[in-house]
Amino acid sequence: MKSGRKLIAAAAGAAIVTACAPAAAHAAITASVTGDAGQPVALSPGAVLPIRNMDVRGYVNVGTSDGAYYSWKVTGPDGVDATSSLCWRTQSTPSNDRLVTYRGNGTYTLTVSTFSDSACAKPVKSAAFQWSTGAGVALGQPTSALMIRAPFSFSTNTHSFQFQGTPGAVIYEIKYGKGLTLNPDGTFASVPKDAYLNRTTGLVEISEREPGDYTMVARAKNGDFYTPWSAPVTFRLMAPFDLASTRFPDSRGPSYKLRGEVRERAAAGSRVTVSIAKGKRGKKFRRIGRPKINSKGVFTVRFTQRKRGNYRLRYSFKGNKSVAKGTVYESIRIRRVLG
Repeated sequence: MKSGRKLIAAAAGAAIVTACAPAAAHAAITASVTGDAGQPVALSPGAVLPIRNMDVRGYVNVGTSDGAYYSWKVTGPDGVDATSSLCWRTQSTPSNDRLVTYRGNGTYTLTVSTFSDSACAKPVKSAAFQWSTGAGVALGQPTSALMIRAPFSFSTNTHSFQFQGTPGAVIYEIKYGKGLTLNPDGTFASVPKDAYLNRTTGLVEISEREPGDYTMVARAKNGDFYTPWSAPVTFRLMAPFDLASTRFPDSRGPSYKLRGEVRERAAAGSRVTVSIAKGKRGKKFRRIGRPKINSKGVFTVRFTQRKRGNYRLRYSFKGNKSVAKGTVYESIRIRRVLG
């Protein structure tokens, strides 16, 4: 009876070993890839690891119990090999790593095969691992119109946009333009301009002199492949309202002709309200005219002022889609001949 119990225990132990052997052998083949933080992340058979990294390196380890020799490869989402290894001897080189070529977003499959011969011609077994690359970039959307310059300034403003890159990108391509649109195939319907990423601030910067509605998109590149274009951001560039000059071509009173010229021709077709107040700091204005700005940016208005002295002129603009609302003040002195 005692010997019988021993035989039963031995048989049960044998059964346990037999059941565990395939799992132990399979677990001896492991693989990992460079994750978004730049460190290897383990892959699991039957699971797809999501990453954004474009600069991936694959790592493989094969136990000696899985075959005398092995090789491995990675197939990209387009079905083309992204990397492949030599035939390695398991005993001398159990681990191997290689750079994986980025071939666009999608699922990559890493396959490890073991062999019984040094030519890797007689397969023993294989294991497959997968990850999915979803690289992409994003631009920040401005919440209000942007001014191309400050009033009465000749310096162009530099505008900055928030930017989110992607790990492993080698080059960022950032395009923008007035009325820029993308065709369904990813080409541009008009000729775009280039914006640039300031690597110090991490912001995209542009300097533009022409008012209007603009669109900007961006993408990343590694090797010969790009990410998809980002979601477009739209923004409006506006010019401030200011005057290039004012003068009185007919300066004999009491009826005076005033000629003004705005700095931005984009104000053409709109009207400017001209008002006058007595005194150097006068605040009680009366309107003397609401002339229309012509295609050259010029407006004229005639007014009558019989009393001499110091006066303030106020030029008010309600704004349009290209030139912002604004007010300009000017001090004048009315004498017998206005000078």
